[in-house]
Amino acid sequence: MGNDKQYPYWNTGEERGAIIMQKWEEIEQKKEYLKGYIKAKNRETLIKDQIQQLRLGMMLPALQGDGMPRDSSQKDLSDCYAKIESLTDELKKEWIESVIQYERIRKAINKMSDEQEKEALTRYYILREKWKEIKNKMGVSEAKLYRIYDRALENFEIL
Repeated sequence: MGNDKQYPYWNTGEERGAIIMQKWEEIEQKKEYLKGYIKAKNRETLIKDQIQQLRLGMMLPALQGDGMPRDSSQKDLSDCYAKIESLTDELKKEWIESVIQYERIRKAINKMSDEQEKEALTRYYILREKWKEIKNKMGVSEAKLYRIYDRALENFEIL
């Protein structure tokens, strides 16, 4: 009777803990995958902001004693043009990455069978809506929305 191998159910607490941990890790992986589009769009926005800042510096150059127009950080305008060109190339790459991420995530969400789960994930991860907006648009309580979201993450499959 003292033999654990004979009665494996004695270790169910440890096994249950391992299963819960594994499920939690799977859910976190799914969240990270779904956040891929948001991260790509945020990188895109950051690059756009940098380009806008450089252009603003070029539009309002400070004149130095040598009469050459410079941006606020005292660089030649040619340096600004080169940096803008480099950032524009980077922006194109990020845009392509965000489109690829969008398509992957959209396809994975659309493969799901439950319409409410699809809507919750689409609104949160693709449309980037806040929870309050989502619950109002879906016509559900906050608690119900979180249950839908939890179920959606369990049912979501990374492609």
